[in-house]
Amino acid sequence: MQLELKGAPSTASGMYQVMVISLGLFVIFLDSTIVNIALPTMIEQFAISLKTAAWVMNAYTMTVAILLIFMGKLADLYGKKRMFTLGLMLFMLSSVLCALSPNAAFLIAARTLQGISGAMAIPASMSLVRSIVPKEKVGAAMGIWSAVGALAIAIGPSLGGLITEAFSWHWVFYMNVPVILLALFLQRVALKSHQDQLQPGKLDWWGTLLLSLGLFCFINGFLQVTESGWLSEAVWWQILIALLTLSGFLWTQTKRAKPLLDLTIFKNRQYLAGLLSNTLGGLLLMGTMMISPLFLTRILHFSTLKASILMTPLSVSLLLIAPFIGKLIDKIGSRIPLTIGYGITIISFILLGTLHLQSSLGLFVGCLALAGIGIGILAIASLTLSTMSISEDQLNIASGTFAMFRNLGGALGIALFVSVTLGSAAASASAVNTFRTEGFQHAYLSGAILAIGFMFSLVLLNRKKEGVTQN
Repeated sequence: MQLELKGAPSTASGMYQVMVISLGLFVIFLDSTIVNIALPTMIEQFAISLKTAAWVMNAYTMTVAILLIFMGKLADLYGKKRMFTLGLMLFMLSSVLCALSPNAAFLIAARTLQGISGAMAIPASMSLVRSIVPKEKVGAAMGIWSAVGALAIAIGPSLGGLITEAFSWHWVFYMNVPVILLALFLQRVALKSHQDQLQPGKLDWWGTLLLSLGLFCFINGFLQVTESGWLSEAVWWQILIALLTLSGFLWTQTKRAKPLLDLTIFKNRQYLAGLLSNTLGGLLLMGTMMISPLFLTRILHFSTLKASILMTPLSVSLLLIAPFIGKLIDKIGSRIPLTIGYGITIISFILLGTLHLQSSLGLFVGCLALAGIGIGILAIASLTLSTMSISEDQLNIASGTFAMFRNLGGALGIALFVSVTLGSAAASASAVNTFRTEGFQHAYLSGAILAIGFMFSLVLLNRKKEGVTQN
């Protein structure tokens, strides 16, 4: 039986196709955090520093963030289904290369290739989901998409810890192969009748170069804070170069008839509000997933396996909240759920920031679960708010931009949380004693402060929108 995707697809077939797409997406998001718990093992095996080990994560997230808009444009030109399929195939190949890595440099290079393939698949998958379900079910569909992504990110450390303990860190990457093969088979059947709508145009290579250089310097500048501190000249030179090249990129986009990035999407206040909340969600989730396993293993001295199990409530809460929030958004819209998400997130990070060595383990786990609920609501509400406010012809670029900002937030979250946790520029892999309880508390509290700041900016944005409407 063929599944018809043209016109108005049925809810049942559309949701099945969303789940098929989400299966391939699962491993792509999973690999952004599954190596977290395995990092101590890699540090010992490859005899590398914590800063070098962090690049095993950052090479992936940074590459994805840099290339998402470019890959979204490629999906416009060559088809989102084709890009999604090629992205999955390349991701499978790069996963095998990661598993076979003989040293840290090879592993980081293979992780970069994973990032390229992930950037190919993410915006294409978002556009596919939007195009295969009826408009009144977009919230539920985006709830599934967002929940799968958030769940994969959240369970990554737990699953990585279990696999590393039972086998070795190599199997963290080998496990991607059968999952992707299954996803490719199901996709071939479920999306057989889908016809990509190609858009005419050509690639903006000059804009791509400026954007890539700017994002690289911007992200790397913040990541280098963990090595050199906030007052380092190297940090601020990179940020200055980033600001100049990104300004040049924005200027070139105003001169292009077919720009790489359609700047008019930022005039859409609903999209912008969703984009800000999405960035915050990525920042808080990746920052939390980076430092929480370190707190459990370095401060509380738990084993890798026990630490991975204790991280599970974060992912379980994301899984449980997603279907309910998606349906709620379809009924009442995104504004109220988004407000609730901010409130829960702020409370959870304040509570995490007050924990100490004498606090009960149950309280720490409960706070992680609460954080998972808050971040999960933010992710689903922001995604639905943004995608529903964008026209079909802008969807691929808007999806790439949306995903880019989430990954950008994730990279900045890792840099911010690690630098605050260490509290010093001189930390190294051998200086594990530089981890102090106060550093983790300050990192969690910085997350709460950021959430308050983002929420306040949305209030101002909403007031400005209301003022424009009245005028």
